[in-house]
Amino acid sequence: MDDERFPKVLKKLDTIPYYEPGKPPKPLFDLDYMDELEAMWGRPWGAQSRIGRLRMAMIQNPKDILLRHQADYARDPDFYHRSEGYQEMNIEDIMEEHDNFVRILQEEGVELVDMALPPGAQGLYNEVPGGIVGFGDVVMLNGGAVIPRLALATKRGCEFYWSKRLLEIGCPILYTVHGKGCFEGGCVVFLDCKHVLVGLGTRTNLEGLKQVEPVFRQCGVEDIHPVNLAGYLNKRVGRMGGQSGFFHTTTVIGMVDIGKAVIYPPGMDYLTVDYLIRKGIKLIEVPWEEAKTGVCNLLALRPGRVIILAGNPYTAEALDKEGVEVIEIPWTATHRWSSTGPTCALGALVREPIYFL
Repeated sequence: MDDERFPKVLKKLDTIPYYEPGKPPKPLFDLDYMDELEAMWGRPWGAQSRIGRLRMAMIQNPKDILLRHQADYARDPDFYHRSEGYQEMNIEDIMEEHDNFVRILQEEGVELVDMALPPGAQGLYNEVPGGIVGFGDVVMLNGGAVIPRLALATKRGCEFYWSKRLLEIGCPILYTVHGKGCFEGGCVVFLDCKHVLVGLGTRTNLEGLKQVEPVFRQCGVEDIHPVNLAGYLNKRVGRMGGQSGFFHTTTVIGMVDIGKAVIYPPGMDYLTVDYLIRKGIKLIEVPWEEAKTGVCNLLALRPGRVIILAGNPYTAEALDKEGVEVIEIPWTATHRWSSTGPTCALGALVREPIYFL
């Protein structure tokens, strides 16, 4: 089938770049990939910013896989990090929260694409690939996607389904992490299109960072700051914090506006806090009582307008004082099932670029 984006017949030879009559064609070495991105691939793919206006996102309806997840958790809740009440999973309440989240996104003008996980999709080692509902581990650079290699055996398999779906919707894949590299998008927090934090710990290793660094730089990233995240050994007594450590950078910092972020400083090394201060980022510190709910994993719809989890009054008030518009959404049932917050519950595919540093 012909693709309507491309002309079926060239009306004039002089529409061909570098055409000269009677001479052989020249290679297009001087034309940049980004100049042809939208014409070739249909959209300005990329979300190399946490706060640029969200135009398009991938989302997965969890209904069809919740019961399969529950069966996994019941076998060994400690191994699956669900010792805090996996029995309390209420599918109806989770779906109500999901549907409300979708409704708000649509009202905000975000184009949503269904992840469309095939029925019966299997993880590499699990009944269903854990984390498949949250598309946030795919990193969308300016021009296309970086496919992660997930660190936990229980999550392996998502990579295949994410890659397949991205190609189906016409999104280019710039790189796939391989070898012994592990790299997850939840460890990535863009300050703007040129500056990024990448967390190293239980989900992203040094080999993963080394693999993606040249790809990031080719896409315009000038400064990659590693964040040291604490991990765990034989015990994980809660979703995060203390003996459980912090698995993703997005659990301890979230950009809310140009030059502003919420942060839980004990969740990262002090050199990173100092780095952010030196970059002139206004840091809005949240208390542990709210950090542990996942409040830092908020979702910016555009600069100064964010979705956060309800039940975090200190953070909501602090953001209001900073002139940030807050949309609070119920998330209690979802949080019992997964530590995913609004940022990791979807995958930003297209955001407007933001440069300020």
